[in-house]
Amino acid sequence: MADGTLGRIVLIVAVHDVAPSTLPEVRWLLSRLDDAGVARRVLKVIPAEEGARTSGMADVEQLVRGEAAAGSEVVVHGWTHRASGPYRGSATDRVRARLFAAHAAEFLALTPAEMRQRLVAGRAWLDRLGLAPSGFCPPGWLAGPGLAGAARVAGFRYLVTLRGLRVLQPKPGARTRIDIPATGYMGAGASQERLLRLGGTLLLHPLAWLLRAPATRIYLHPQDAPRSRDCARTLRQIERLARTHRSGTYADLLDA
Repeated sequence: MADGTLGRIVLIVAVHDVAPSTLPEVRWLLSRLDDAGVARRVLKVIPAEEGARTSGMADVEQLVRGEAAAGSEVVVHGWTHRASGPYRGSATDRVRARLFAAHAAEFLALTPAEMRQRLVAGRAWLDRLGLAPSGFCPPGWLAGPGLAGAARVAGFRYLVTLRGLRVLQPKPGARTRIDIPATGYMGAGASQERLLRLGGTLLLHPLAWLLRAPATRIYLHPQDAPRSRDCARTLRQIERLARTHRSGTYADLLDA
């Protein structure tokens, strides 16, 4: 995979918000990806969803183990995926949180010490499943100052951001950032989906070309996915790309 055609052939599809409450929709999305020929994908899992029953989380963990065994990558996606206090960080991030993340921007409401505590818990969850800690993606791609240091201490290799990857443990001479613009289905209202689709149409391909992105990156959220025309449109896009790209993961890029 370390050849010069890497940027033209890798398709990374990330399924967000994998949790007990979304498990039926997540399974539906994974089935559609199977049909499209995307056998390897990224699962962004919420390890401690609020109100989740133990049996529900056991079902999620069984799914995660099976996906990992088949070559997919598991990324910790927050801890509870719920903000428990006022948002911190920049004014831009706070506006983004209110517009697109509602109460989900968990790591934008935490101090560095609180982040570290939840990241260590996320690592322990991965260890219990027999999976090595690799990536962390804060809900909404939003976090206050101190996330990188806390994630590095907890043993994670990289952070997923809206722009791409921030590499926390780079090899000598390797990049500390990998730019991968993203588009996809947010599981939000129709007006937000149209706005995101317009932005993707106008910016994604030119920006990916300018940044020399090493992969095509598409995200899927499970909320209302089986009934959404916007999700169906994104799945058709994935199906077309899967004919000329091969499915991959974030870890593939780091290891290439």
